[in-house]
Amino acid sequence: MLTKKVALISDIHSNIEALEAVLSDIDKQGIIDICCLGDIIGYGPNPREVLRRALQWQFSIRGNHEEGLLYTPFDFNADAIKALDWTRTELNSEDCSKDENFSLWNFLGDLGDIQEENDVMYVHASPRSRTREYIMPFDIKDEDTMRELFSLVNRLCFCGHTHLPGVFTEDFRFYLPSMVDNVFVPKDGKKFIINIGSVGQPRDRDLRASYVVFDGEKITFHRVEYDYKKTMQKIVDTKKLPLRFAERLAFGR
Repeated sequence: MLTKKVALISDIHSNIEALEAVLSDIDKQGIIDICCLGDIIGYGPNPREVLRRALQWQFSIRGNHEEGLLYTPFDFNADAIKALDWTRTELNSEDCSKDENFSLWNFLGDLGDIQEENDVMYVHASPRSRTREYIMPFDIKDEDTMRELFSLVNRLCFCGHTHLPGVFTEDFRFYLPSMVDNVFVPKDGKKFIINIGSVGQPRDRDLRASYVVFDGEKITFHRVEYDYKKTMQKIVDTKKLPLRFAERLAFGR
């Protein structure tokens, strides 16, 4: 059971600098419950470190990158598969104890693909395809798709996956956080799908890490600066991870 105020994070992608900055910002607000909507790993240079943090959270959900790591990667590009292969090697490192390796793999294997609290749903991607479907802002033009998605939502659905924060309404509108002054109050009797953005690899041309605070009544979007140049250099230093995963952090795309 969650407390009244919860911090929602997603798509960390092994970026410990972004995660630590977000966790510090959450701590300053006195928020205890932290929930992650998937893609803890993938792309970035610190999978072990972010997973260690994840062990302490209220709950985490399986994303497509966790699925790709645990099973055969499906619908991943070659660079993303390289990152998963490198991550797999890191999580089996002989430089770390077998007990810790087992603990991290066990955590990943136990992740579910949905969490529900009363009339609120938490998934990685969408209510229809919980780990894979992208709900993009332009999808509001596809009314049949939106109707089907909202038919699966009781009241609120929080998700990540696209790395693009914002609010979808059942009357086929999409609101960027800036369009609601970063605070959205869901109307009673209406349904909403809320994308909380990405902690570790933002793609809305804003370099800052993104997360959401939900207090049961309002949804607040937060952005936090972090040392992205440090993360970029770590990716380069692995000599294994594709360089474009470093470069995109400097542009937020």
